[in-house]
Amino acid sequence: MKLENQTILIISNEPWGDIWYSKHNWAFELAKKNKVFFINPPKRWTWKNFLGSFISTKKYAENLQILNYNNTLPFTRFSIIYHINNIIISYRLKNWFSKNKITSYIFWTFDPYRLSNPKLLNPLFSIYFIADKYTIKREFDLIKNVDFFFSVSSILTERLALENSLVLSHGIAETEFNSDTPIEIDEGFILYIGNIDYRLDSIFIKKLVKQFPQERFLFIGKLVPPDEEIFTELFLEKKHENLVYHLPVHFKELKNYIAKAKICLAPMRLDVAGNNINHHKLLQYLAQGKPVVSASFKDYEESDLLHAYQSHEEGIKIVSDLIHNEEEKHIVENRINFAQQFTYNKLIQKIEVFLSEQRL
Repeated sequence: MKLENQTILIISNEPWGDIWYSKHNWAFELAKKNKVFFINPPKRWTWKNFLGSFISTKKYAENLQILNYNNTLPFTRFSIIYHINNIIISYRLKNWFSKNKITSYIFWTFDPYRLSNPKLLNPLFSIYFIADKYTIKREFDLIKNVDFFFSVSSILTERLALENSLVLSHGIAETEFNSDTPIEIDEGFILYIGNIDYRLDSIFIKKLVKQFPQERFLFIGKLVPPDEEIFTELFLEKKHENLVYHLPVHFKELKNYIAKAKICLAPMRLDVAGNNINHHKLLQYLAQGKPVVSASFKDYEESDLLHAYQSHEEGIKIVSDLIHNEEEKHIVENRINFAQQFTYNKLIQKIEVFLSEQRL
């Protein structure tokens, strides 16, 4: 089956905006040859929601529309209310698509929290794309009702013992391999991109900042401060002049910052569930051949593409070596060549082969 001239519903647990995750990138790429509806998570419930389901769309690109709806019932965290609300919303969405003469579509969800029975929408078939490790019961409700499973890591599908599954890794757009816009910051900084929250190893970050006071550390992303003294010191009180926090920029602009970085970081805490698997930022870094200093991720254990550390001391030594020693050209080329295996065009081809094997 070709993923062309289809209508695809992308169900996301993250709203459309400048901060893009896997679901935003997939929606954008699939819209190049298909009609895509990116379905935002519902906003906070209000009393007027009892009056009905308010469905609206906003055009983002020629074949990409952002769809918003509201929950009819409150307190959907409770199982019985959730299931009743799910039936109501599924019926109203199906009715809305029918009224707009859209009767054939693929259900493609990244969200284990809602619309857990795609059969109610009567799609051609349904896909659950697993990009994170969840530990919620509702995910199993979704799994029972989905036809196929894609994931960014075999670890995610193996833990659920899923059949009809395909491991894809994260994807990278063709445009991510070269920067095209100047930025306001001089080159030569040590960079982190992504959410700045409890999943980061703030102890290691503080050690790096103190060990290399002559280096600039630039962190770009959404700041979600945990109740943690070191985190507060680093990002809220800003006690270290060589650590710069930059507000989030549009996903498509991040490559311009990566291009100017001399080292890229992925200092994740491995004791946090799902933090030890493949991260999207790694592919963004590798696409421009940058040296990546990271915790030891399972998906890269057999690879020399990352400079993985087992301890903070080892991580500090790696950063020091990279600061003082220039890498050979072939190492940079190896990273870029690796990332080129995972362009969206190539991943879509893998999906088409998979779906053909399923006789679709």
